[in-house]
Amino acid sequence: MSKLKRLAAPAYWPIEAKTKKYVIKPKPGPHTLETSMPLGVVIRDVMKHAETLREVKTILNKGLVKIDGRTRKDHGFPVGFMDVIELGDDAYRVLAGKNGLYMKPVQKGELFKLARVEDKRHLGKGKIQLSLHDGTNIIAAKDEYKTGDVLVMETGKQVKEVLRFEKGAAALIMSGRNMGALVRIKKIIITKSSHPNIVVVTLNGQDVPVPKGYVFVVGKEAPAISLDGGQDEQEQ
Repeated sequence: MSKLKRLAAPAYWPIEAKTKKYVIKPKPGPHTLETSMPLGVVIRDVMKHAETLREVKTILNKGLVKIDGRTRKDHGFPVGFMDVIELGDDAYRVLAGKNGLYMKPVQKGELFKLARVEDKRHLGKGKIQLSLHDGTNIIAAKDEYKTGDVLVMETGKQVKEVLRFEKGAAALIMSGRNMGALVRIKKIIITKSSHPNIVVVTLNGQDVPVPKGYVFVVGKEAPAISLDGGQDEQEQ
């Protein structure tokens, strides 16, 4: 089993650093070590559905756990930002907060996935391949999306709605010192250089410039998903 020293694990993992030497290490997958938690930690330490790794494996082997609608049985599978995890009647969405990633309980009506378009490629015959932030790809029949747009996706990768990366959109800051803040996009600055494009957002009544990659659209006038009330409110 691939192991990771507990002291080397990201600080936001809900584990005790000094009780044991090792913890489950996420396997290579759609998210990096710094931006994910292994599924075994999620089931045992976050959702509290197991007390030991053996119990975790029993649950997974029974096919009781789904991530974004797909059954997963690997306790090292990396779970990251905006993934939706289902186990029995419990469901969680992975969000970014001031202290890192955390799990937000969600209702059955919110089991859809939000996925940001990172890149797109023309395949010919009018088809477009969209590369999403969680490492997955989908084929679109029309070239109607741009990088930064967020797709609202039902189980089976069916696009239900598009949240446009544009002025006025509600967004979450997913990295940096303002991580977890709910903001509104005020301006998008195209740098036309090797430096990332800049997005000016309104936060606590002030205009704050952040790299484009830090901004994840979550709604048009208001967020399309439930967020913690303790987060910074967007500027109206």
